Amino acid sequence: MFLILGVPIAFSLGLASTFFLFFSGTRIPPLILMTQMYGGIDSFALLALPMFVLTGELLNRLNLTERLIEVARLLVGWIKGGLAHVNVVTSMFFAGISGSVLADAASIGPILIPAMIRERYPPAFSAALTGASAVIGAIIPPSIPLIIVGGSMQISISGLFAAGIIPGVLIGLFLMITSFLFAIFRNYGDIHRFEGVIPVARGTFRALPVLVIPFVILYGILGGVMTPTEAGAIAALYAIVLGTMYGFFQGNFSVHKFINAMVGTARVTGSSLIIVGAAIVFGQILIFHQFPQGLLDVVLNLTENKILLFLIIVLFFLFVGTFMDAVANMIILGPLLMPIAIEGLGMHPIQYGMFLMIGLLLGVITPPLGIVLFIVAPIAKTSIERTSIAVLPFLLAELFVLTLIAFVPFITLGIPRLAGIIN
Repeated sequence: MFLILGVPIAFSLGLASTFFLFFSGTRIPPLILMTQMYGGIDSFALLALPMFVLTGELLNRLNLTERLIEVARLLVGWIKGGLAHVNVVTSMFFAGISGSVLADAASIGPILIPAMIRERYPPAFSAALTGASAVIGAIIPPSIPLIIVGGSMQISISGLFAAGIIPGVLIGLFLMITSFLFAIFRNYGDIHRFEGVIPVARGTFRALPVLVIPFVILYGILGGVMTPTEAGAIAALYAIVLGTMYGFFQGNFSVHKFINAMVGTARVTGSSLIIVGAAIVFGQILIFHQFPQGLLDVVLNLTENKILLFLIIVLFFLFVGTFMDAVANMIILGPLLMPIAIEGLGMHPIQYGMFLMIGLLLGVITPPLGIVLFIVAPIAKTSIERTSIAVLPFLLAELFVLTLIAFVPFITLGIPRLAGIIN
Protein backbone atom coordinates (compact mmCIF):
# COMPACT_ATOMS: atom_id res chain seq x y z
CA MET A 1 0.00 0.00 0.00
CA PHE A 2 2.74 2.46 0.98
CA LEU A 3 4.66 1.71 -2.24
CA ILE A 4 1.51 2.40 -4.29
CA LEU A 5 1.20 5.76 -2.52
CA GLY A 6 4.76 6.62 -3.57
CA VAL A 7 6.39 6.26 -0.15
CA PRO A 8 10.14 5.48 -0.44
CA ILE A 9 10.96 1.80 0.04
CA ALA A 10 12.83 2.25 3.35
CA PHE A 11 9.96 4.17 4.94
CA SER A 12 7.42 1.76 3.44
CA LEU A 13 9.17 -1.16 5.15
CA GLY A 14 9.48 0.77 8.41
CA LEU A 15 5.85 1.88 8.44
CA ALA A 16 4.60 -1.59 7.50
CA SER A 17 6.63 -3.10 10.36
CA THR A 18 5.40 -0.46 12.83
CA PHE A 19 1.73 -0.91 11.92
CA PHE A 20 2.06 -4.68 12.12
CA LEU A 21 3.65 -4.56 15.57
CA PHE A 22 1.01 -2.23 16.97
CA PHE A 23 -2.11 -3.77 15.46
CA SER A 24 -1.34 -7.48 15.11
CA GLY A 25 -0.76 -8.28 18.76
CA THR A 26 2.80 -9.46 18.03
CA ARG A 27 4.75 -9.69 21.26
CA ILE A 28 8.21 -8.72 20.07
CA PRO A 29 9.95 -6.22 22.34
CA PRO A 30 10.80 -3.15 20.22
CA LEU A 31 14.22 -2.99 21.91
CA ILE A 32 15.11 -6.39 20.44
CA LEU A 33 14.15 -5.23 16.95
CA MET A 34 16.18 -2.05 17.33
CA THR A 35 19.14 -4.10 18.52
CA GLN A 36 18.78 -6.42 15.52
CA MET A 37 18.59 -3.45 13.17
CA TYR A 38 21.66 -1.77 14.65
CA GLY A 39 23.57 -5.06 14.70
CA GLY A 40 22.78 -5.65 11.03
CA ILE A 41 24.15 -2.24 10.05
CA ASP A 42 27.06 -2.23 12.52
CA SER A 43 29.06 -4.66 10.42
CA PHE A 44 32.75 -4.57 9.56
CA ALA A 45 31.93 -6.09 6.17
CA LEU A 46 29.52 -3.26 5.33
CA LEU A 47 32.33 -0.73 5.82
CA ALA A 48 33.45 -1.76 2.35
CA LEU A 49 30.25 -0.24 0.93
CA PRO A 50 31.14 3.49 1.17
CA MET A 51 34.73 2.75 0.13
CA PHE A 52 33.79 1.18 -3.20
CA VAL A 53 31.02 3.75 -3.77
CA LEU A 54 33.56 6.56 -3.25
CA THR A 55 35.99 4.92 -5.68
CA GLY A 56 33.34 4.74 -8.39
CA GLU A 57 32.10 8.28 -7.71
CA LEU A 58 35.60 9.78 -7.95
CA LEU A 59 36.61 7.99 -11.13
CA ASN A 60 33.28 8.70 -12.76
CA ARG A 61 33.39 12.41 -11.99
CA LEU A 62 36.92 12.60 -13.42
CA ASN A 63 35.54 11.43 -16.79
CA LEU A 64 37.86 8.44 -16.88
CA THR A 65 34.98 6.41 -18.31
CA GLU A 66 35.98 7.70 -21.76
CA ARG A 67 39.32 5.88 -21.51
CA LEU A 68 37.53 2.61 -20.78
CA ILE A 69 35.28 3.17 -23.81
CA GLU A 70 38.31 3.80 -26.00
CA VAL A 71 39.97 0.53 -24.93
CA ALA A 72 36.74 -1.39 -25.52
CA ARG A 73 36.39 0.21 -28.98
CA LEU A 74 39.92 -0.82 -29.97
CA LEU A 75 39.42 -4.38 -28.66
CA VAL A 76 35.98 -5.28 -30.05
CA GLY A 77 34.78 -2.31 -32.11
CA TRP A 78 35.82 -3.99 -35.37
CA ILE A 79 33.48 -7.00 -34.88
CA LYS A 80 30.11 -6.89 -36.63
CA GLY A 81 27.84 -4.91 -34.32
CA GLY A 82 30.92 -3.06 -33.08
CA LEU A 83 29.45 -0.36 -30.83
CA ALA A 84 27.06 -2.86 -29.25
CA HIS A 85 30.07 -4.96 -28.22
CA VAL A 86 31.87 -1.82 -27.04
CA ASN A 87 28.84 -1.08 -24.85
CA VAL A 88 29.00 -4.51 -23.19
CA VAL A 89 32.77 -4.60 -22.73
CA THR A 90 32.79 -1.08 -21.29
CA SER A 91 30.20 -2.20 -18.73
CA MET A 92 32.45 -5.13 -17.84
CA PHE A 93 35.38 -2.75 -17.34
CA PHE A 94 33.26 -0.26 -15.42
CA ALA A 95 31.88 -3.02 -13.20
CA GLY A 96 35.29 -3.41 -11.63
CA ILE A 97 35.15 0.24 -10.56
CA SER A 98 31.59 1.23 -9.67
CA GLY A 99 29.91 -1.97 -8.47
CA SER A 100 26.56 -0.36 -9.24
CA VAL A 101 23.93 -0.98 -11.93
CA LEU A 102 22.58 2.57 -11.88
CA ALA A 103 26.06 4.14 -11.93
CA ASP A 104 26.97 2.01 -14.94
CA ALA A 105 23.84 2.98 -16.90
CA ALA A 106 24.06 6.66 -15.98
CA SER A 107 27.77 6.91 -16.86
CA ILE A 108 27.96 4.91 -20.06
CA GLY A 109 24.49 5.65 -21.45
CA PRO A 110 24.96 9.37 -22.30
CA ILE A 111 28.14 8.55 -24.25
CA LEU A 112 27.38 5.29 -26.04
CA ILE A 113 23.63 5.50 -26.71
CA PRO A 114 23.91 8.63 -28.94
CA ALA A 115 26.98 7.10 -30.64
CA MET A 116 25.05 3.88 -31.38
CA ILE A 117 22.08 5.82 -32.77
CA ARG A 118 24.42 7.74 -35.11
CA GLU A 119 25.61 4.38 -36.45
CA ARG A 120 22.09 3.23 -37.38
CA TYR A 121 21.26 1.24 -34.24
CA PRO A 122 17.58 1.73 -33.35
CA PRO A 123 17.14 3.98 -30.29
CA ALA A 124 15.15 1.35 -28.37
CA PHE A 125 17.79 -1.32 -29.10
CA SER A 126 20.59 1.02 -27.96
CA ALA A 127 18.79 1.86 -24.72
CA ALA A 128 17.84 -1.76 -24.03
CA LEU A 129 21.38 -3.06 -24.52
CA THR A 130 22.80 -0.34 -22.27
CA GLY A 131 20.31 -1.23 -19.55
CA ALA A 132 20.95 -4.97 -19.87
CA SER A 133 24.74 -4.59 -19.87
CA ALA A 134 24.54 -2.32 -16.81
CA VAL A 135 23.45 -5.37 -14.80
CA ILE A 136 27.05 -6.59 -15.13
CA GLY A 137 28.06 -3.58 -13.02
CA ALA A 138 26.83 -5.31 -9.88
CA ILE A 139 28.13 -8.79 -10.70
CA ILE A 140 31.82 -8.48 -11.52
CA PRO A 141 33.59 -7.49 -8.27
CA PRO A 142 33.72 -5.20 -6.47
CA SER A 143 29.94 -5.31 -6.14
CA ILE A 144 27.84 -3.15 -3.84
CA PRO A 145 24.89 -5.61 -3.75
CA LEU A 146 27.23 -8.53 -3.00
CA ILE A 147 28.65 -6.63 -0.03
CA ILE A 148 25.12 -6.14 1.29
CA VAL A 149 24.13 -9.77 0.61
CA GLY A 150 27.26 -11.12 2.29
CA GLY A 151 27.12 -8.71 5.22
CA SER A 152 23.42 -9.23 5.96
CA MET A 153 23.27 -13.01 5.38
CA GLN A 154 26.65 -13.98 6.88
CA ILE A 155 27.99 -15.29 3.56
CA SER A 156 31.69 -14.84 2.77
CA ILE A 157 32.07 -11.59 0.80
CA SER A 158 35.43 -12.78 -0.48
CA GLY A 159 33.73 -15.94 -1.72
CA LEU A 160 30.94 -13.93 -3.36
CA PHE A 161 33.44 -11.64 -5.07
CA ALA A 162 35.29 -14.65 -6.46
CA ALA A 163 31.99 -16.26 -7.46
CA GLY A 164 30.95 -13.20 -9.48
CA ILE A 165 33.78 -13.32 -12.02
CA ILE A 166 32.59 -16.15 -14.29
CA PRO A 167 28.86 -15.20 -14.21
CA GLY A 168 29.74 -11.59 -15.08
CA VAL A 169 31.89 -12.69 -18.02
CA LEU A 170 29.21 -15.15 -19.19
CA ILE A 171 26.47 -12.50 -19.14
CA GLY A 172 28.73 -10.17 -21.11
CA LEU A 173 29.49 -12.94 -23.63
CA PHE A 174 25.83 -13.85 -24.18
CA LEU A 175 24.85 -10.19 -24.54
CA MET A 176 27.54 -9.84 -27.20
CA ILE A 177 26.29 -12.97 -29.00
CA THR A 178 22.74 -11.59 -28.96
CA SER A 179 23.96 -8.24 -30.29
CA PHE A 180 25.99 -9.97 -32.99
CA LEU A 181 22.94 -11.90 -34.20
CA PHE A 182 20.89 -8.69 -34.37
CA ALA A 183 23.70 -6.95 -36.27
CA ILE A 184 23.92 -9.84 -38.76
CA PHE A 185 20.23 -10.36 -39.44
CA ARG A 186 19.08 -6.74 -39.20
CA ASN A 187 22.28 -5.07 -40.42
CA TYR A 188 22.78 -2.87 -37.35
CA GLY A 189 25.80 -0.62 -37.10
CA ASP A 190 28.67 0.50 -39.30
CA ILE A 191 31.66 -1.71 -40.12
CA HIS A 192 35.01 -0.71 -38.61
CA ARG A 193 38.45 -2.11 -39.30
CA PHE A 194 40.86 -3.45 -36.72
CA GLU A 195 43.38 -0.67 -36.05
CA GLY A 196 46.24 -2.97 -35.10
CA VAL A 197 48.11 -4.12 -32.03
CA ILE A 198 49.99 -0.86 -31.41
CA PRO A 199 46.87 1.35 -31.06
CA VAL A 200 45.33 -1.31 -28.77
CA ALA A 201 48.47 -1.30 -26.62
CA ARG A 202 48.55 2.50 -26.58
CA GLY A 203 44.89 2.77 -25.56
CA THR A 204 45.32 0.10 -22.89
CA PHE A 205 48.33 1.95 -21.48
CA ARG A 206 46.34 5.22 -21.26
CA ALA A 207 43.56 3.43 -19.39
CA LEU A 208 45.90 1.31 -17.26
CA PRO A 209 45.63 3.49 -14.12
CA VAL A 210 41.90 2.73 -14.10
CA LEU A 211 42.02 -0.86 -15.35
CA VAL A 212 44.46 -1.87 -12.63
CA ILE A 213 41.95 -1.22 -9.83
CA PRO A 214 39.79 -4.37 -10.13
CA PHE A 215 42.86 -6.57 -10.61
CA VAL A 216 44.52 -5.22 -7.46
CA ILE A 217 41.29 -5.69 -5.50
CA LEU A 218 40.78 -9.24 -6.71
CA TYR A 219 44.42 -10.23 -6.19
CA GLY A 220 44.40 -8.82 -2.68
CA ILE A 221 41.15 -10.53 -1.69
CA LEU A 222 41.66 -13.88 -3.43
CA GLY A 223 45.29 -14.03 -2.33
CA GLY A 224 44.31 -13.53 1.28
CA VAL A 225 46.34 -10.33 1.52
CA MET A 226 43.41 -8.14 2.54
CA THR A 227 39.74 -8.30 3.43
CA PRO A 228 37.10 -6.74 1.15
CA THR A 229 36.85 -3.81 3.57
CA GLU A 230 40.62 -3.23 3.46
CA ALA A 231 40.55 -3.58 -0.32
CA GLY A 232 37.80 -0.94 -0.48
CA ALA A 233 39.86 1.46 1.65
CA ILE A 234 42.93 0.97 -0.56
CA ALA A 235 40.84 1.44 -3.72
CA ALA A 236 39.34 4.66 -2.34
CA LEU A 237 42.78 6.01 -1.36
CA TYR A 238 44.12 5.11 -4.79
CA ALA A 239 41.19 6.89 -6.48
CA ILE A 240 41.85 10.02 -4.40
CA VAL A 241 45.57 10.04 -5.30
CA LEU A 242 44.85 9.26 -8.97
CA GLY A 243 42.17 11.92 -9.14
CA THR A 244 44.49 14.54 -7.64
CA MET A 245 47.36 13.68 -10.01
CA TYR A 246 45.04 13.48 -13.00
CA GLY A 247 43.50 16.86 -12.18
CA PHE A 248 46.87 18.61 -11.81
CA PHE A 249 48.36 17.10 -14.99
CA GLN A 250 45.23 17.96 -17.01
CA GLY A 251 45.01 21.41 -15.48
CA ASN A 252 41.41 20.92 -14.38
CA PHE A 253 41.83 20.04 -10.70
CA SER A 254 38.71 20.91 -8.79
CA VAL A 255 37.95 20.54 -5.11
CA HIS A 256 34.26 20.60 -6.04
CA LYS A 257 34.61 17.24 -7.83
CA PHE A 258 35.91 15.67 -4.64
CA ILE A 259 33.19 17.31 -2.55
CA ASN A 260 30.51 16.16 -4.99
CA ALA A 261 31.96 12.65 -4.91
CA MET A 262 31.79 12.66 -1.10
CA VAL A 263 28.20 13.93 -1.19
CA GLY A 264 27.25 11.28 -3.75
CA THR A 265 28.89 8.59 -1.63
CA ALA A 266 27.04 9.73 1.49
CA ARG A 267 23.74 9.78 -0.40
CA VAL A 268 24.14 6.26 -1.85
CA THR A 269 25.54 4.76 1.36
CA GLY A 270 22.98 6.43 3.60
CA SER A 271 20.00 5.39 1.50
CA SER A 272 21.34 1.82 1.20
CA LEU A 273 21.90 1.45 4.96
CA ILE A 274 18.46 2.89 5.78
CA ILE A 275 16.93 0.26 3.49
CA VAL A 276 19.11 -2.43 5.09
CA GLY A 277 18.01 -1.43 8.59
CA ALA A 278 14.31 -1.27 7.71
CA ALA A 279 14.50 -4.55 5.80
CA ILE A 280 16.18 -6.28 8.76
CA VAL A 281 13.30 -5.29 11.06
CA PHE A 282 10.75 -6.47 8.48
CA GLY A 283 12.65 -9.72 8.03
CA GLN A 284 12.85 -10.36 11.78
CA ILE A 285 9.07 -10.04 12.06
CA LEU A 286 8.64 -12.60 9.28
CA ILE A 287 11.12 -14.96 10.96
CA PHE A 288 9.38 -14.55 14.35
CA HIS A 289 6.15 -15.74 12.74
CA GLN A 290 8.02 -18.66 11.09
CA PHE A 291 7.18 -17.42 7.64
CA PRO A 292 10.37 -18.86 6.03
CA GLN A 293 9.57 -22.38 7.26
CA GLY A 294 5.94 -22.03 6.24
CA LEU A 295 6.97 -20.86 2.77
CA LEU A 296 9.39 -23.78 2.46
CA ASP A 297 6.66 -26.26 3.41
CA VAL A 298 4.18 -24.74 0.95
CA VAL A 299 6.60 -24.70 -1.97
CA LEU A 300 7.95 -28.21 -1.33
CA ASN A 301 4.41 -29.53 -1.00
CA LEU A 302 3.64 -28.09 -4.42
CA THR A 303 6.58 -29.81 -6.09
CA GLU A 304 10.01 -31.24 -5.38
CA ASN A 305 11.04 -31.10 -9.03
CA LYS A 306 14.16 -28.95 -9.26
CA ILE A 307 13.22 -27.39 -12.60
CA LEU A 308 9.76 -26.36 -11.36
CA LEU A 309 11.25 -25.01 -8.11
CA PHE A 310 13.74 -23.00 -10.15
CA LEU A 311 11.00 -21.58 -12.37
CA ILE A 312 8.87 -20.63 -9.35
CA ILE A 313 11.76 -18.79 -7.70
CA VAL A 314 12.83 -16.99 -10.91
CA LEU A 315 9.30 -15.85 -11.70
CA PHE A 316 9.02 -14.59 -8.14
CA PHE A 317 12.33 -12.70 -8.56
CA LEU A 318 11.13 -11.03 -11.74
CA PHE A 319 7.76 -10.16 -10.21
CA VAL A 320 9.01 -8.50 -7.02
CA GLY A 321 11.90 -6.87 -8.86
CA THR A 322 9.52 -4.78 -10.93
CA PHE A 323 8.18 -2.78 -7.98
CA MET A 324 10.64 -3.13 -5.09
CA ASP A 325 14.24 -2.04 -4.60
CA ALA A 326 16.72 -4.84 -5.35
CA VAL A 327 18.68 -4.26 -2.12
CA ALA A 328 15.55 -4.48 0.02
CA ASN A 329 14.48 -7.61 -1.84
CA MET A 330 17.85 -9.25 -1.20
CA ILE A 331 17.67 -8.63 2.53
CA ILE A 332 13.99 -9.60 2.92
CA LEU A 333 13.78 -12.49 0.47
CA GLY A 334 17.30 -13.82 0.97
CA PRO A 335 16.61 -15.61 4.30
CA LEU A 336 13.10 -16.61 3.16
CA LEU A 337 14.18 -18.38 -0.01
CA MET A 338 17.48 -19.73 1.28
CA PRO A 339 15.97 -22.96 2.71
CA ILE A 340 14.20 -23.63 -0.62
CA ALA A 341 17.37 -23.06 -2.63
CA ILE A 342 19.61 -25.12 -0.34
CA GLU A 343 17.22 -27.98 0.45
CA GLY A 344 15.16 -27.98 -2.74
CA LEU A 345 17.83 -27.11 -5.32
CA GLY A 346 20.90 -28.29 -3.40
CA MET A 347 22.75 -24.98 -3.68
CA HIS A 348 25.86 -23.93 -1.77
CA PRO A 349 25.34 -20.65 0.22
CA ILE A 350 27.76 -18.77 -2.08
CA GLN A 351 26.02 -20.18 -5.15
CA TYR A 352 22.70 -19.13 -3.66
CA GLY A 353 24.00 -15.62 -2.92
CA MET A 354 24.93 -15.13 -6.58
CA PHE A 355 21.69 -16.69 -7.76
CA LEU A 356 19.68 -14.43 -5.46
CA MET A 357 21.49 -11.24 -6.43
CA ILE A 358 21.45 -11.76 -10.20
CA GLY A 359 17.85 -12.98 -10.18
CA LEU A 360 16.65 -9.92 -8.28
CA LEU A 361 18.85 -7.55 -10.30
CA LEU A 362 17.08 -8.65 -13.47
CA GLY A 363 14.07 -6.85 -12.04
CA VAL A 364 15.75 -3.52 -12.84
CA ILE A 365 15.31 -4.25 -16.56
CA THR A 366 12.07 -6.24 -16.37
CA PRO A 367 9.13 -4.48 -18.05
CA PRO A 368 7.09 -2.54 -17.25
CA LEU A 369 8.68 -1.00 -14.17
CA GLY A 370 12.39 -1.76 -14.53
CA ILE A 371 14.12 1.27 -12.99
CA VAL A 372 17.10 1.19 -15.38
CA LEU A 373 14.75 1.47 -18.35
CA PHE A 374 13.65 4.86 -17.02
CA ILE A 375 17.30 5.99 -17.08
CA VAL A 376 18.28 4.79 -20.56
CA ALA A 377 15.04 5.41 -22.51
CA PRO A 378 15.11 9.25 -22.15
CA ILE A 379 18.78 9.28 -23.21
CA ALA A 380 17.80 7.46 -26.42
CA LYS A 381 14.72 9.71 -26.79
CA THR A 382 12.46 6.71 -27.08
CA SER A 383 9.49 5.39 -25.13
CA ILE A 384 9.55 3.03 -22.16
CA GLU A 385 7.21 0.72 -24.10
CA ARG A 386 9.59 0.32 -27.04
CA THR A 387 12.58 -0.10 -24.74
CA SER A 388 10.68 -2.72 -22.74
CA ILE A 389 10.07 -4.75 -25.90
CA ALA A 390 13.65 -4.31 -27.13
CA VAL A 391 15.14 -5.51 -23.82
CA LEU A 392 13.37 -8.90 -23.91
CA PRO A 393 16.03 -10.76 -25.99
CA PHE A 394 18.76 -9.51 -23.64
CA LEU A 395 16.66 -10.46 -20.62
CA LEU A 396 16.33 -14.00 -22.03
CA ALA A 397 20.12 -14.17 -22.48
CA GLU A 398 20.65 -13.20 -18.84
CA LEU A 399 17.99 -15.66 -17.69
CA PHE A 400 19.89 -18.39 -19.53
CA VAL A 401 23.03 -17.54 -17.53
CA LEU A 402 20.95 -17.52 -14.35
CA THR A 403 19.80 -21.05 -15.23
CA LEU A 404 23.42 -22.15 -15.64
CA ILE A 405 24.26 -20.64 -12.24
CA ALA A 406 21.45 -22.64 -10.62
CA PHE A 407 22.34 -26.01 -12.17
CA VAL A 408 26.11 -25.82 -12.82
CA PRO A 409 27.81 -25.16 -9.45
CA PHE A 410 31.27 -24.76 -11.01
CA ILE A 411 30.26 -21.42 -12.54
CA THR A 412 30.04 -19.83 -9.11
CA LEU A 413 32.11 -22.17 -6.94
CA GLY A 414 35.03 -22.90 -9.27
CA ILE A 415 37.14 -19.83 -8.53
CA PRO A 416 36.34 -19.72 -4.76
CA ARG A 417 37.55 -23.33 -4.53
CA LEU A 418 40.69 -22.64 -6.56
CA ALA A 419 41.41 -19.66 -4.29
CA GLY A 420 40.95 -21.80 -1.17
CA ILE A 421 38.04 -19.69 0.10
CA ILE A 422 35.78 -22.75 0.31
CA ASN A 423 36.50 -26.48 0.30
